[in-house]
Amino acid sequence: MKYKFYTEPQSGYKPLINFIRNSKKFLYMNYYLIDDKSIIKEIKDKAKTDIDLRIIVDGRPYGINGSDGTENEIKILKDTGARVRIAPSRFEKPNVFDHAKYMVTDNAGNIGTLNLTEAAFKKNREYGIITTEKNVIESLKDVFLSDWENKEADEISGDNLIVSPGSGNDIRDFISRQKKVRVETEEMGNDNEILNEFKKLGKKAKIIVPASVSSTDIKNLKELSKNGVKIKYMDPEKLYIHAKAIIGRKEVFIGSENFTKSSLNRNREIGIIIKKHNIISIMRDKFDMDWKKANKNLNKVKGKKSPAKHSKKLQTD
Repeated sequence: MKYKFYTEPQSGYKPLINFIRNSKKFLYMNYYLIDDKSIIKEIKDKAKTDIDLRIIVDGRPYGINGSDGTENEIKILKDTGARVRIAPSRFEKPNVFDHAKYMVTDNAGNIGTLNLTEAAFKKNREYGIITTEKNVIESLKDVFLSDWENKEADEISGDNLIVSPGSGNDIRDFISRQKKVRVETEEMGNDNEILNEFKKLGKKAKIIVPASVSSTDIKNLKELSKNGVKIKYMDPEKLYIHAKAIIGRKEVFIGSENFTKSSLNRNREIGIIIKKHNIISIMRDKFDMDWKKANKNLNKVKGKKSPAKHSKKLQTD
């Protein structure tokens, strides 16, 4: 296996649980959020074995502080027996986060759009990649250990990993070389260069966002629409679009990056570009299925009064 693709909520827990169970020498996990009981149990069971198990989490997801419950969630993680640390201070500032969603073992890497939360497995559209590509494994390990020691990571080997801070040019270049794209994203973002790349594609771009996007996102989406880009809004009660994915004809991008300046330039984020026909085909089919469910007119979406985007109930970000 070089690359194995999974999607939520269809794939369920199996890909992630098997990934944890199959780790032998070490398991390094970096997630914005980890609070799903099934995943916590697997971590606890794995921590009982002779393995180097370390976890990095964001200390203040959604910008909230410990009094809102994150202290208890981090305590639960520490009680598993794993070694747990809060993300480096450079990712723990106002509007800056450790927003990554990956884990790596001695034999595989797992990069996705999903947090390890119940909503990710049961309510959200999510995508993930498991790979045995050696350069990806080594790069993920290097990034993790650098963050663990609060050091700057070395230059990433290979050209298919997209890492923030500093992923803006890579994602803009990815979009610019596509003749046609399908996009699912939780946030349209405020990066003008990325927005301009979508404008250039015009009617050759299709974008699905959750109906609970911000007013700023709606403004930018309407501007894209004026340039021919086809936009649809998904009712969160049908399916919450949490994925961050760009599907081209010959390659796809999957990752934790939203199209915001903070996500691209300041956050810790991990994404990957895949050039596998079978994966591209599956993702295209999933997108087309979601496109049929979504609505062109935001005003007609029944779920427009759903919980706000940063509601913990939806487990977004």
